[in-house]
Amino acid sequence: MPTRRSIDANGFSSGGPDAVGAAMRTGADACPGVVVTHEAQDGHLARIRVPGGRLSAGQLEAVAEFSASGNGIVEITGRGNLQVRGLVSGCGAVGGRLLDAAGLLPSREHERVRNIVANPLAGRHPSSLVDTDVVVDDLDHRLCADAALGALPGRFLFAVDDGSGVLLGQRADVTLVAERVGPGTPMFRLVLDGVRTDERVGADQAGAAALAAAHAFLKARDAHASGAWRVSELPGGAAALAGRLGVRLEPDTDRREIPVIRPGIVEQRDGDFAVTALAPLGRLTRETLHVLAAVVRRHGDGVRISPWRTLTLVDVAPARRGAARRDLEAAGLVAEPGSGWEGLSACAGLGACAKANADVRVAAARRVLDRDGESPAEHWSGCERRCGESPAVAVSAVATGGRIVVSRAGVRQEAADSGEALVLLAAATPA
Repeated sequence: MPTRRSIDANGFSSGGPDAVGAAMRTGADACPGVVVTHEAQDGHLARIRVPGGRLSAGQLEAVAEFSASGNGIVEITGRGNLQVRGLVSGCGAVGGRLLDAAGLLPSREHERVRNIVANPLAGRHPSSLVDTDVVVDDLDHRLCADAALGALPGRFLFAVDDGSGVLLGQRADVTLVAERVGPGTPMFRLVLDGVRTDERVGADQAGAAALAAAHAFLKARDAHASGAWRVSELPGGAAALAGRLGVRLEPDTDRREIPVIRPGIVEQRDGDFAVTALAPLGRLTRETLHVLAAVVRRHGDGVRISPWRTLTLVDVAPARRGAARRDLEAAGLVAEPGSGWEGLSACAGLGACAKANADVRVAAARRVLDRDGESPAEHWSGCERRCGESPAVAVSAVATGGRIVVSRAGVRQEAADSGEALVLLAAATPA
């Protein structure tokens, strides 16, 4: 798993998308789902929530079939979900039927709020403490069974960390972190907006604790007549939420660097292997999904996507790990560590989004030649909204006002166009 990289003290890069306009929220967010889509420049966009990132071969094929109603492009989002691009108007009904039959739409009232991220290795790595699949499933089932929580904003994020610390950099609104407490079974600590609380519960109560925090968020928002989408936007933030829950915030004494999921092969705690590959700039095609479904059937019972735009096969037999990696590479994915694609992301850009000022995807793809697997996380944005930018981004290029603003290590530079921005970034990249 993992090379380790640090994030800033707040878990966010400066000026990230959730920081923009937070004080001006006046109503429900417009995050798309499957039933209600978003009209982009290249057609309608549907977002499919994938709790824990887990997808079966049949589900991959259902998403591929849905994408046939559009331009065939499917993207892995920065929250480990999927979005289907270029869809025709009225596609929600078709998508709803396909995805419901595949088990990807268990509750239409909750489809936009099933935002649950987890380590794709889910307790299998030696640095993990506990298998989190059961906790993710329990949290998702409880969430979908609670009618009131259908009112959560589509940006509200849950995370379940297996003790490895992989999810700590996501700055979720509510995080459950596995911790060793004495010689017994690990417990889960409740973390609010990245701040630890003194509440620790067993795995069987972890989902209930997370949803209690979600209910408290909705009550706090109503009490203040706030349009907050995230805990950080509430008056008083995490402290106010902790007060409502009757828990105390604690100083963060965990100074470890945040692990990053990267391409390659990792031996699991049980002797089997996890094989991870990266989708360049998070983009897949309909054809790729069909190939992946066949790969999944050859090597396991599913694939796991992540906020790092990776796809992981777990529980691969030792004798099959090399074949699994070759099959992922044959699907057009990057399965060897050290690639310049690692940590590199971009928004939809020109031609896909009407607000984009530049073809940032082409520029980002050119950046690969000057990067490697140890390069800091970098995001290219077509406008100041900076869609898809991760909290861990250390380098950004934003197209705005006829210029490209490049920010790196606290230094802000302006370039006339993407070509000049690439030159600036290359000059700052160690040889």
